[in-house]
Amino acid sequence: MKKILKLVIIIAVLAGVAFGVKSFLFSGETSEQVGALVSTKVVSDTIRTTISATGTLEPVDQVEVGTQVSGDIAKINADFNSKVKKGQVIAELDKSKLKSTLKTAIISYNSAENDLKFKQSTYDRIKKLAESKSASAVELEQAEYNLNAAKYSMEQRKNEVAQARLNLSYATIKSPIDGVVLKRAVDVGQTVAASMSTPTLFIIAKDLVQMKVMAAVDEADIGQVKAGQRVTFTVDAFQNETFNGSVQEVRLNPTTTSNVVTYTVVITAENPEQKLLPGMTATCTIVTQEITDAVSIPVKALKFTPAQGTPMLDPKDMPRPPRPTKVTESDNFPPPPPDMNGGFSPNAGAKKKHKKPKLEGDHVWISINGKAAPRPVKIGISDGVNVQILRGLSVGDSVVVSQESASKKSASKSDVSSPFMPQRPGKKKK
Repeated sequence: MKKILKLVIIIAVLAGVAFGVKSFLFSGETSEQVGALVSTKVVSDTIRTTISATGTLEPVDQVEVGTQVSGDIAKINADFNSKVKKGQVIAELDKSKLKSTLKTAIISYNSAENDLKFKQSTYDRIKKLAESKSASAVELEQAEYNLNAAKYSMEQRKNEVAQARLNLSYATIKSPIDGVVLKRAVDVGQTVAASMSTPTLFIIAKDLVQMKVMAAVDEADIGQVKAGQRVTFTVDAFQNETFNGSVQEVRLNPTTTSNVVTYTVVITAENPEQKLLPGMTATCTIVTQEITDAVSIPVKALKFTPAQGTPMLDPKDMPRPPRPTKVTESDNFPPPPPDMNGGFSPNAGAKKKHKKPKLEGDHVWISINGKAAPRPVKIGISDGVNVQILRGLSVGDSVVVSQESASKKSASKSDVSSPFMPQRPGKKKK
């Protein structure tokens, strides 16, 4: 009998300990710990997607002016930043050697012309003698041969004169376009040699009122860039000012630097005040997509999930989402099934008050009278902060973005004392 009584006492003590531990661990996990839902209004806003790139400013059209003949620079008529007109003389080479070459070519031409006259008269005389049988056919053929050789020699000397005159004209350097001199690479007295490559004397920009940015776009983003897209960019010289431009061309030739592949995108920009200068580094933002008056909600609304124990709205009290007036086959937004008004079964809510419905696809949560309800949506583009809603919501609707911490909580585990633990002095047992 004593053994049985001792066993009953041990069981009772163990049951009391188990009950105390359970109360200690799970105290405070009540529905009072579920915080209030924080919602925001659906608004009409502009949503755009962008990519970033850097590039260098250049004139839209610039020409490197060189020389086709060698010589010493005798005169310079243009300097840095000089405005020049097409055909204006900007430099001259020493012409003394070129004039001497031309004079020699003219003398050779005159000699060839005189020789041609002699060979022509000789041929005419022998031809008459041959007709009267006073000259042989061999003599006639030789005279004809000499005459033709004289003609070819005269043509050669004529071309040499023309080339000498052309070279003399090349000694006068003229501007090929209207523009501004960006660079002067020579000084008076400097010798330039035109051999395999043409030496550059000046660089002239056609017009600085319009500039272009040669931007390097990463291969991961180049597929989104198209001609005509809007671009904004800044330069270090005017950090508080934003300049506008547009994509003119996407060049197909890639550039690989340290295993990083980039493509050159040509961006044109107006420069009426000529603040933008060649060589400046531009930080560009290319707008790849832009939608105005888009139905917009914060991205975090799509990521929100109500906490366990949040009161759910009864399906029969849930308003149906707005639906478009015309539905097309390309619209993949499925209507809610007859037994799923708002995303979950009516019977599930009746049986288990705090059980969250199983949802598929994109959805948000709306709050009605402090109760949560799911709403399926179809989304469009996103800028990382806001997202476009194509179907499921209207401007003015409220969507839940977060959930507040509980205003009333039971005491934390550190503050809840076990009935079997000794109490602090002065603390009353409950």
